[in-house]
Amino acid sequence: MDEKVLTPLTLNTPSPWSKTLVEALQPFATTQSYRKGIRLDFVETDEPLCRLIINGSVEVHRTADHLLMVRVPATRILGLGISGCYIVTAEPCKIATLTLEEAHQHIQELGLWEVLAKHMVVVSSKLFFYSRQLSAPTAYEVICCQLIELMHEPESLRKTLSVERFIRDRTHLSRSSIMKILADLKLGGYISIENGRLMAIHHLPQKY
Repeated sequence: MDEKVLTPLTLNTPSPWSKTLVEALQPFATTQSYRKGIRLDFVETDEPLCRLIINGSVEVHRTADHLLMVRVPATRILGLGISGCYIVTAEPCKIATLTLEEAHQHIQELGLWEVLAKHMVVVSSKLFFYSRQLSAPTAYEVICCQLIELMHEPESLRKTLSVERFIRDRTHLSRSSIMKILADLKLGGYISIENGRLMAIHHLPQKY
């Protein structure tokens, strides 16, 4: 797998327009503090919701199988173009909430439709990229995608994450298959792992 094909876009790369939308919509939203491990849905009493991550970080999970899709830090807006998922606070967070209808109304009043359109292009690209990740033809290619995602996490966070668990939480691969491929990549000098933490990617071969 060619790493250069994957690096231009990763799921945890922020949309450059997300912060603008959060700052514009926060005054109209209800802000609340949440402890770690709280689940928040994007629909309540049949009402679609937007969640503004003011501080802290959350994990986005697919509702169908609870697969972890991506960790999202502040300052981000969620709920404008995704469905079939929920978030779980990964640490103590401050999150503001308003309905999707209210968000659209304020975006209209503030003249932010162009900003929203540009943001949604990024969101759509990420969803396509996520689909391509999970539908990769081999376990090796799926793991390569996840290794690159992990390397785009902040170093402070990456040092606390088990690379095997990071991959297993985000895929349907077994622990044994993940460990075997990681061991082979480490033995070949393609990646550096210390105490189960990913330290560096040196080169990911196209074929396994």
